[in-house]
Amino acid sequence: MQSFRVVIGMYNNLPYNASNALYEQEYQGAWRPFLSGLYKFLSIKSIIHFSGAIFSWLEENHPEYMYLLTEMVRRGQIELLGGGFYNPIAPLISTQDMTGQIEALSAFIRKTFGKRPSGAWLYEYAWTPSLPAVLQNSKIQYAFLPAQYYIECHSKNISCLPLASEDHRKIISLFPVFESRARDGIFEPYEMTLLNLQQIYPQCNTYVIMADGNEVAHSWEKSGLESPDVLFERTFAWFQKNCLEYDTVTAAQLNKTVKPTKTVYFSQCYSERYRSYCQNTLVQMSVADPDCIQISKQSVLNHPLVFALYQKLNFVSTMTGLFRGDKSRKKASLDDIWRAQSGDLYWTGPSGGILLPESRLAAYASLVEAEKTIRQSRFHHYLSFDDLNFDGIREALFQSSLYTCYLRSDTASVSEFDSLKTGINYACGWNAARCSTGCFRDSIKEEGSFDDDLFGESQSWNLIENMKESTRVAFNHDFAGKTHNRSISLTCRKSYRFENDFFSIDYELINKSSHTLPFRFCTASDIIASAIPEEHGIKVFKQRQSQSLDVFKTFSIDSIDGLELSESHGTEKLLIRADMPFSLFECPNLLRETTKNRPDSDKSLDESAIFEGFSIKLGWDFALPPEGTAFFSLSVHLEH
Repeated sequence: MQSFRVVIGMYNNLPYNASNALYEQEYQGAWRPFLSGLYKFLSIKSIIHFSGAIFSWLEENHPEYMYLLTEMVRRGQIELLGGGFYNPIAPLISTQDMTGQIEALSAFIRKTFGKRPSGAWLYEYAWTPSLPAVLQNSKIQYAFLPAQYYIECHSKNISCLPLASEDHRKIISLFPVFESRARDGIFEPYEMTLLNLQQIYPQCNTYVIMADGNEVAHSWEKSGLESPDVLFERTFAWFQKNCLEYDTVTAAQLNKTVKPTKTVYFSQCYSERYRSYCQNTLVQMSVADPDCIQISKQSVLNHPLVFALYQKLNFVSTMTGLFRGDKSRKKASLDDIWRAQSGDLYWTGPSGGILLPESRLAAYASLVEAEKTIRQSRFHHYLSFDDLNFDGIREALFQSSLYTCYLRSDTASVSEFDSLKTGINYACGWNAARCSTGCFRDSIKEEGSFDDDLFGESQSWNLIENMKESTRVAFNHDFAGKTHNRSISLTCRKSYRFENDFFSIDYELINKSSHTLPFRFCTASDIIASAIPEEHGIKVFKQRQSQSLDVFKTFSIDSIDGLELSESHGTEKLLIRADMPFSLFECPNLLRETTKNRPDSDKSLDESAIFEGFSIKLGWDFALPPEGTAFFSLSVHLEH
């Protein structure tokens, strides 16, 4: 009877600082039953990958799991794979950061389990040509890529044996991986995948089969079994029963007995689902062949939330790279930057990715902390200009001892507003219906309306740089169009004035039409202070009286003077005040098209909804005569 060598395993990743409920769901649905089931079958071997974020969570919440995992690693039943500590998307970060993250996870595994990993798992199989040198320098001998890429190299004669790849004479082996996944996208028991592969590739006698831990829980839910423990126990019992025909080995054992069949230089590689996501984001670019560009980096530019975080990451990374001084400070800053490099944050992945507000807020908090660390005690406020979003146009950045504020030149809006005390980026709320984020995006509406645009899409705003103004940034924009068969033209001049503890926005509106123009000037913001709606408080101020709003309901009110957003910890309040009464429209942003792995932690709002913050619109009604002018301003404060 022919003996087949089979490597079975599971890879696991969740966004850094995702909710405890999400981590616990994955633990009970996949991590615990896999390990407890395998423990009962001593002859069955496996490989497992956990990100450093998961290891940290397990140490704090389930130390008994770590004890059991340590025992199984030391007796050779389980091989732990290394990789990036926070599972970054390799093409999106520098080789120095990738090296640091790999070393961090390898050091943790060696210290905790007594053995340094010899293999690495790449998040979503994300590959870049520099990885062989990066991995080899970290004493990693082999990694894994999707079998589909090997099929494209070998045609139909795939042997399921590894290929080699090289960079600057640093060589590693790359094993082809088959996903244990059914057509409906959920986990399929390993033995079923193995039997199917034998029919498709009868020439092979070696298989590496991996399962995504995120998909396991949903498999047993559909299987009708009473628990996922039974699902895994059946699988391991099948391999034990057929042990004469199928020999389960670890990847380290396999690497010692097989040699790469040839050397291949992959330009880029991704999992099928991540590649599909990236290609979908490029549809609007009308690219005939997405493989001709770096799809992972290009797709970053096409999601507002991802783009905003990515530009912040690059800016702070650059500032940290330029830092000269205390090495311990620089190391602390790098640690915070790595947390914000979690691969889940740069797409809407299986667990929700960037759409999880708790992970998004935590990433910004880490970057704010990194920024504070390298700034040391130098907190004198200043205004600078830099091309933050890589479009060839400089944007404004203001930093003080209390906050940082990034301005987008094309929309004259606030793309980021960070509190240095709490680490909160109030401008990272998300309105899925409008695909918008940020604050103080201006538009001209029909008089008395927040929805009916008076002007259609128009050209972007113009940034006016004035070197004599050390704390002022000015923009102008001409709105032009037709309404009621009459041409209309309106010029808006918008100025940001920054102080150490607040900033103001001054508006000047000029009617250049030949007739009176009635309209509502509207500025919209998507704001958030916490991932939990109940932790928010919203107040409006009207004639020295305040009124608290229900955060779960849509609210509209006229003639108010100010607005306050606070979070339940009571450490900070965000206040928006105006010198002219305005109308307000406020509603919670709910994302109802959620991922299958999202626990229903917020059923008071919607059983299938993710809370993404609040959409807030401020409106002023005017009826400007020809050549008429209107002036008004608002101010934004952080109070502690």
